[in-house]
Amino acid sequence: MLHIKRVARALKGNATRQVRILSGIKARPKAPVLAQSLENIVDRHSKLCKLLQSLIPRDFPLVGKMACEVGPGDCLANAALMLGLGAAHVDLIEMQPAVVNEKQIRALETIRQMDIPVSMEIVDKVGMLLNAGKVTYQQSYMENYVVNDRYDFICSFNVGEHVEDMDGFFASCYRATRPGGINAHMIDLGGHGEFEDPLPPLDFQTYPDWLYGMMFPPYNRATRRFCSEYADAGRKAGFELIEVVKLRTAESGYLKAIRPLLRKAAQERSDEEISVIEFALIARKPVC
Repeated sequence: MLHIKRVARALKGNATRQVRILSGIKARPKAPVLAQSLENIVDRHSKLCKLLQSLIPRDFPLVGKMACEVGPGDCLANAALMLGLGAAHVDLIEMQPAVVNEKQIRALETIRQMDIPVSMEIVDKVGMLLNAGKVTYQQSYMENYVVNDRYDFICSFNVGEHVEDMDGFFASCYRATRPGGINAHMIDLGGHGEFEDPLPPLDFQTYPDWLYGMMFPPYNRATRRFCSEYADAGRKAGFELIEVVKLRTAESGYLKAIRPLLRKAAQERSDEEISVIEFALIARKPVC
């Protein structure tokens, strides 16, 4: 078995989580990125902004449009970027509470100085609140969020790999998107938690489902789905797929070496599919 110590730590972590849940102790709000150094925050959030800019179709300006980001976590940079690109309003759909503090503002201001057009109108600096005239915050999972034909543009980053109800997620996105609107979802299929980079990205696909479930239960895991499953779910919901953009793939030598160790569901996939570690799904809601 690969990484026995990491498996043990993951099992211990989940056992602690289950004891906490059974004891009725609520988890503390999470702000994992903002807990890091300003340099790390700026590096991560600026890269997300640049990725978002690259994924918005050139013939689809955001000026005057309604936009939505699903699962921003403690990052306001993408929402600020969409406002800076001209969006009239941005809704954020996130289970964790919003985080507006001095560090968040300093990060946004630093990113702006990098010639990334984030809008500081996203926050009320005096009250340390989101600017309600520009941003609406909804604490919910997207699959449970119900609006109809509200958004011209919906995006998510590093969210889809955690979604348990994938059909519900895409059905909700479809319902919420206006006809002709665009969705851009960036999904990370590599290992998370104990199996995050710099570990090789498919090592976490070697564990049987029963053991993986003991390490990372639903809503606390990367679901270990594959690229085509997301594309199929998007089509099933009614979207027209514009493009699947491969952002990162596994090195061929590593793929050849790890394949015999992969769990059965992974071994049944083609080399081309299991090699995709990060990708973006760009889809359009048809105009009826």
